[in-house]
Amino acid sequence: MKSLSNIVSKLQDQLFNSVVSSNLIYNTCWEDPRIDRSLLQLDNDSQVVMLTSAGCNALDYLLDNPHKVHCVDINPAQNALLELKKALFEAGKHHLLWDFFGKGAKKGAKMVYRQKLRSLLPSFAQTYWDGHIDYFEPTSVLPSFYFRGTSGNVARLIHNRIQRKGLYPQVLNMLDAEKLSEQAYYFQEIEPQIWNTFSKWLVRQPATMTMIGVPATQRKMIEKRYTGGILDFIRESLNRVFTKQTLQDNYFWRVYLTGSYRSNCCPNYLLEENFETLKKRTDNINTHTSTLSNFLEQNPDNYSHFVLLDHQDWMADAQPDALAKEWQLILSNAQQGAKILFRSAGSTLSFLPEFVFDYVDFNSGRTDEIHQQDRVGTYESTHLGIVQ
Repeated sequence: MKSLSNIVSKLQDQLFNSVVSSNLIYNTCWEDPRIDRSLLQLDNDSQVVMLTSAGCNALDYLLDNPHKVHCVDINPAQNALLELKKALFEAGKHHLLWDFFGKGAKKGAKMVYRQKLRSLLPSFAQTYWDGHIDYFEPTSVLPSFYFRGTSGNVARLIHNRIQRKGLYPQVLNMLDAEKLSEQAYYFQEIEPQIWNTFSKWLVRQPATMTMIGVPATQRKMIEKRYTGGILDFIRESLNRVFTKQTLQDNYFWRVYLTGSYRSNCCPNYLLEENFETLKKRTDNINTHTSTLSNFLEQNPDNYSHFVLLDHQDWMADAQPDALAKEWQLILSNAQQGAKILFRSAGSTLSFLPEFVFDYVDFNSGRTDEIHQQDRVGTYESTHLGIVQ
């Protein structure tokens, strides 16, 4: 039985690696940049190395005017997404940026792409968007870019179920509620109707978790902490987000549930008031299609900030040697006092190589407090390390 379990685990890892290496996984970032910027304290001397994801947070960081932001991702589709956002700033029209990434839909997107955007993209991004720019062309089945990509497909399934159950008006009421008590009331009406036998089965499937970018190592962390596994974790996370925090500026869950943002509930990079500032600074972002370790080997420097998202979880028990090598490279390329920020599905740092604690100070007091303000609500912990 153990050998069968190992075979299944290896097949799941192969599926995950295949999906995340080339498909668009994240159509929006799922880390709260308000928390990031509070912890990172970026300035015009900052040299940042971060994982790209959907690029929203890299653009948000530009509001603090860092000297350089290196966005690294092994998946070229994620870098192509950030390059398209940069091109929309270079094209010079806020309304185009808003149509593509605020509404998530632009009739005539193919024509706009060919006439105004394609020439502004690097060749790898041209290749990607030549085949995928229709993601922004709304259809009755797929009305939004935010229902595209693998995580978007899961969002679409949830959106469709909400529609079929006649719950969409209650969802909008919940998102627009002015009082926390009103918001919690609508959630408590909605929540029992979402979880049927199929939806409970669906969230327990490794393939579903793969589509939203959750590897087996992260699932194991969750299953160790929650008796009911992934299902209990999701239900507790949703309860915390929808009944303990106001949703009026929670653009993460608004776009996930509706497929679009609102002008007063969206990432900072989409605000019209920030457009001209960011337009002048997008050249401060460079994208690199690479592993983080390869990037640091090929681009040695004294970096001031590292933003690792939840990437450490991905290697935790599965790739301890790769995790150790990555930390060695981070430390050899970090300034004294450099800040290292990441999130985890676990509650402790026990999965880190022991030598890390000889060189990095983790102050849990500050991060524990601010973690409670995280609008996403899908991580167990936030960690900030300072290189000594």
